[in-house]
Parts: sequence; C-alpha cells; structure tokens
Amino acid sequence: MPKSVIQRVSVLADVAVQGRFGADKGPPGVTLSVRHPMSIVTIIARKGQSAALSKAIEAAYKCPLPGIGESTGKNSISFHWCGPDQYYDIAQGKADGELYRDVKAKLNGLASCSDQSHGRVILRIAGPKARALLAKGTPVDLHPSVFGPGKSAATQMAHVGVHLVQTASDEFELSVFRGFAENFWEWLTEQAEEFGYQVL
Repeated sequence: MPKSVIQRVSVLADVAVQGRFGADKGPPGVTLSVRHPMSIVTIIARKGQSAALSKAIEAAYKCPLPGIGESTGKNSISFHWCGPDQYYDIAQGKADGELYRDVKAKLNGLASCSDQSHGRVILRIAGPKARALLAKGTPVDLHPSVFGPGKSAATQMAHVGVHLVQTASDEFELSVFRGFAENFWEWLTEQAEEFGYQVL
C-alpha cells in the first residue's frame, strides 16, 4: 500500500494571491511573499547555562549566537535574538521535525527547545518602500543607521506580536503566530496599497 504523505499548507495559501495590487504607476514599492514551509525552533537557555549554550551552538552549527537585538546565520540556518537568553532557530529545506530533533539532541540539558514550525508564519517584505511600510505599524526605530541587516526586534504591529528581522538592504522578515496571520496579512496589504505592492 502506498505511503501517504501529508503536505504542509500555508495558512495564507488562499489569501496571499500572486499579483500586482494598489498604486499601479511605476514599479511596485514593496514585494510581499510567504516563506513556506519553514522550520522554526525556540531555544531558551536553562538557568546558568547561557555560556555553555553559546559554545554548543557555535560548535554544532559554526555560527555564534546573536547578541541583544541581533541575528546570525550560516549554511541556511539562522539564529535570532528574541529576549534574554531566548532565540529563534530558523531553517528552510528541512523535513518536518528534523530541525527540532537535531537542535534538541545537540543542546540536551543546556536549553529548553520547542518546535514552532506549525505555529508561526514568516513573511518577507522587500523593496524601496519596505521600511516606510513597516514604520506604519511599529515603534521600533527603523532608520538605517540604527536598524540594518542583521538586526532583530520583538515588537507589535496592528496589535499583533511580531518578531522583526532585517535580512538585507531593503529586505525584512516578520514572524507572527499562525492564528493571527490572516488578519495581519490583511492589515499589511491595506497599508501597502499606497506604495503599490507585488505578491510573489
């Protein structure tokens, strides 16, 4: 009997429709896309294990843990600061549960790990107006001299808790809880209309 494979479907599959929307003069000011499927694991250092955790991560992944408000990454795996001794570990191209099992095994006794792959949605926002779009919803200072590539922040936008990371010049990624993703997408696209936006 053939083995059935359950495909992960994005919660935004029916609403993040590809196309050009909003202001239609000139190129779009913003491009929006859903990064899916992604592997997401939260890592929280256990009491007194912060230094040991940092060493273990660097030994296992050849990538240092980020400092406050920062992100690091190497070989398709990234780490994002999200609070004191708390991090998101994010990767693409992993089998379901693979990243969680790997991280848990390598950090056994040093950190509490939780698989958030099915619980969070990651959106990519890019383009010359990406910063202006995000500034409509967050109190975080997004000026390039303050918040540039490799920066990360836990914030709120449209009354929704968001984890914000700048991944490149004029490119950002937002992580939101799955249950809020559709409402957040509606708010985001409404705010993007004045710039013209493309959904990829």
